[in-house]
Amino acid sequence: MTTVIEQVAPPRPMPAAALHGWQVAVVRPADAAALHGLFAACSEDTVRRRFFGRLRAFPADYLAHVLAGRAEVHDAVVAYGADRARLVGLASLALPPGSPVAELGVLVGDAWQRQGVGRAMLDVLLARARDRGVLRVSAAVLPGRSALLGALGRHLPAEHLAHSADGPSGVYKLDRT
Repeated sequence: MTTVIEQVAPPRPMPAAALHGWQVAVVRPADAAALHGLFAACSEDTVRRRFFGRLRAFPADYLAHVLAGRAEVHDAVVAYGADRARLVGLASLALPPGSPVAELGVLVGDAWQRQGVGRAMLDVLLARARDRGVLRVSAAVLPGRSALLGALGRHLPAEHLAHSADGPSGVYKLDRT
């Protein structure tokens, strides 16, 4: 069972799909060093799939927004096992001012992929987005890497799907359940 630690809103019951004992919590400024550790533990391919390029460190602006703790602009959650000092994943929803669509990003350390970490973070992040009144979520992936879009499509109705030379993307409606 996944444990959810909420710092802003009261705890919500976890969906039944949460697995493997992952703890998911709202990111906090004190997580900066652990986030750098997560990035360092990711392969070049994992980083390229998340950030669409070869990076040596988290993009500074992205990390600053994630750590700022302003959920209405850039909400983020982390996943960890028994020790919060070792994060295994980060998921975020960026909602630029005036935009009707929040952009999803998920990074899971190589050793923890396909073990329910991304799903557990996504469940919490989408529940928080619904609570804030977010109506749509978008995601884009590199060609041949559509697993994230497939996961979203299994749980949210697709409003718009597209495929370009840059890769597939989708906009999904958040229901108010």
